[in-house]
Amino acid sequence: MDLMAIVKASVWAALLATALGVMYTAPARFLVPTFLCGFAGRCVRDASMAWSISQDWATLIASAAVVVLAVAIIPRHTTSPVVLICGVLPLGASGQMLNMVLAVMELSSSKGDALTTAAVALSANVGKGFTTSIAIAGGLAAGIAIVRPFRREAIGDGSSDFPAGGPS
Repeated sequence: MDLMAIVKASVWAALLATALGVMYTAPARFLVPTFLCGFAGRCVRDASMAWSISQDWATLIASAAVVVLAVAIIPRHTTSPVVLICGVLPLGASGQMLNMVLAVMELSSSKGDALTTAAVALSANVGKGFTTSIAIAGGLAAGIAIVRPFRREAIGDGSSDFPAGGPS
């Protein structure tokens, strides 16, 4: 396990998460938690992969870690969805998606054996992108299930944070 490589990749992921938070208009008070979630998500995924866990399982674990961290570090244990989204986006299948686009471009101009190779590359990248996306969704669901018992306020009891008259 190359610790410096993991830390370097995690810092870049954290910067990407923070930039996405700014782009998606996260409130300023959520930018530091977004940075920390992006860092932790990538760090957990890379460390898990260094311990011989497959990329999909490592992504699921990292997504759950992002939820747990976000709820733990944000006051009142409530988190903005933009923090979670921006925290897990660096875990996404962006490399596979780019390779899919390149494979489609190559597929349209290939003939013979090159066509077969391009078709196989396209289907492999579609599969990788799909499983990574499912791993992120599963990790978010697992993280929510983990933090639900520890939340201070009741969840799903029909109560509201607003006074009886509704929001003012």
